[in-house]
Amino acid sequence: MMKTKWSSVRVLSKGIGRLKITFVDVETTGLLRDTRARIVELAFSTWEEGKQIRKYSTLVRGAEDIPLNITRINGITLEMLKDSPTFEEFWKENREYFQGAILVAHNLAFDAGMINRELVLSERVPLGNRGIDTLPLSRKMLPELPNYRLGEIARHMGIVNENPHRALGDLETLEKIMLKLLERGPGSFDEGIMGLFCLWGGYPSHRYFKDVVQFSIRKNKSLLVYTAPENGLREKVPVSIRPTGITASSVVGNHFDRETEILFDSMIEVSVDGYEAGHKDF
Repeated sequence: MMKTKWSSVRVLSKGIGRLKITFVDVETTGLLRDTRARIVELAFSTWEEGKQIRKYSTLVRGAEDIPLNITRINGITLEMLKDSPTFEEFWKENREYFQGAILVAHNLAFDAGMINRELVLSERVPLGNRGIDTLPLSRKMLPELPNYRLGEIARHMGIVNENPHRALGDLETLEKIMLKLLERGPGSFDEGIMGLFCLWGGYPSHRYFKDVVQFSIRKNKSLLVYTAPENGLREKVPVSIRPTGITASSVVGNHFDRETEILFDSMIEVSVDGYEAGHKDF
């Protein structure tokens, strides 16, 4: 079984090791479109300066019910959650590992979207981080696969998931897949290349940006939006906008008293101006 070592990524790249990257996987009671769905398990690992600075996995208390079909998939029951921390308790202890990090997930919009749901329920600022979605990356780099579920990609790469459909097992598999994808990509993985990776998948991979926009409208706060030039993360162009509405493809609002529209597909990062992700007191 392959053992993931982030230092091997640094051998491939001069730039990636300087980045703060958080891999994340969540298990939930349902799909994102189910407004009652809640997180029941979460695992993440954060890497900075080429070193893993935090790895953590926990069940999460807060769901009122876990459908039987979900328990059949991941084995998680309500009884297992009773002595676990709430998401609010988890966040207070671990928020620093998410703030300012590039998020990496398989189907990023789902994992980040579910975390944002929990943050909003706690009246906290949602995540609008830069993010890399291994789902569209895999579709681009592995066109021969019949499907792009995490398990199928792992099997194709010879990666063994020792605990599938549980957050920690899927997290460790995600890390190994990302390393393999980097090895298959261009010969250099500097910050510019990683910035382009953040753009792959477009808005479908970054639908969680809309959570930040909706939150800022509700709180009557300005947004700070970063749009990405062609060379990815080497330059970021911030735009301050007071949002007034959302369309299917953009946010509209006022920028220095001028009506402005910013396409979601052009965004690489969005935040509530003056507040970190997860901030609560307004």
